[in-house]
Amino acid sequence: MVTVDATAVIHLRASQPAVLQLDRAREALAASDLGWLGGRAATPLADPEWRSFRCDLSLPVHAIGHDVEFRKAAIVELGRIHDGNGQLSLDICWRSATLAPLFPVFAGQLTLTRDRVRLDGWYAPPGGRIGAAVDRVLMGVAARRTASWFLRLVAEALGSAPARAEQEKHAKQDDHDRPQRAQLRDAGNPA
Repeated sequence: MVTVDATAVIHLRASQPAVLQLDRAREALAASDLGWLGGRAATPLADPEWRSFRCDLSLPVHAIGHDVEFRKAAIVELGRIHDGNGQLSLDICWRSATLAPLFPVFAGQLTLTRDRVRLDGWYAPPGGRIGAAVDRVLMGVAARRTASWFLRLVAEALGSAPARAEQEKHAKQDDHDRPQRAQLRDAGNPA
């Protein structure tokens, strides 16, 4: 059994506007082939209702006028779909597809409504307590950006493209949280 120090896990909650038809989203999620997510992974799961996929998770970064995307091979596991109260929900987790220790492990729930996709769960940054402390100071932005990227992927695959206003809101929040980033971006893109 694996034990995790409670001080080394961090809560992650993210959401993305979407326009979904829940019956179609349910059908798409229940399909055996989720090409938009990745190919099926042959990993032994304790629960036969869970499915595993090989996926490249992405961390999009905008720095000094350039968009850069860091990708990491991951195993994404999806649990049984629950339907009710005008929403779909399923357990989800992801972890590195390799033995590389520089990748967080996430476990939580993916929820879809007609107008929003949400991710709510916990992740363990690499490095135990020290990794969690660094994450709280610097890297939390990486987890939020990866979660936002994943939610955009889900929204696009199951029904809609992300709302531009929401993307701009998140960029402004990042600029507020890290003013030097905004200054560097604005210096590279004079108005």
